[in-house]
Amino acid sequence: MISRVWRAFTYLLSDQRGSASVEFVALAIPLFIPLFIFMNNFASMSDGQDSLRTLAREAARGFVTSSNDEIAYGVAHEIVTNGALILGYEEAIKGGDLQMKIECSARPCISPNASVRIVLTRVERNQSDIRVSAIEFVSPWA
Repeated sequence: MISRVWRAFTYLLSDQRGSASVEFVALAIPLFIPLFIFMNNFASMSDGQDSLRTLAREAARGFVTSSNDEIAYGVAHEIVTNGALILGYEEAIKGGDLQMKIECSARPCISPNASVRIVLTRVERNQSDIRVSAIEFVSPWA
């Protein structure tokens, strides 16, 4: 009985048919899994940056087209809040993980040729933070 098992085992080892596919399954697939995880993480982070950059740009445009500072801050806040809800950042808004910072080159912000920079930061718990910014200029005839 043992000799039959031994002969079958040696026969299987001596046969080279299918060995490339076995090596591929045993070696290549476990090496591809971390690559797929990395690519998925990179795509997710890139998508987050693109959507937040668009949101910051729209908030900056809304800010500089307002008639005064009080209205401008309200408009930028509304654009970020409503845009984030549309883009699927509802949990980030409720949890306070989406932060907006407005920087002006002059006071009041809505003055001719002033630049306005809006910085959006999304704080991620398991990943690095996403930080984007957009700069717009107030019209010289404001």
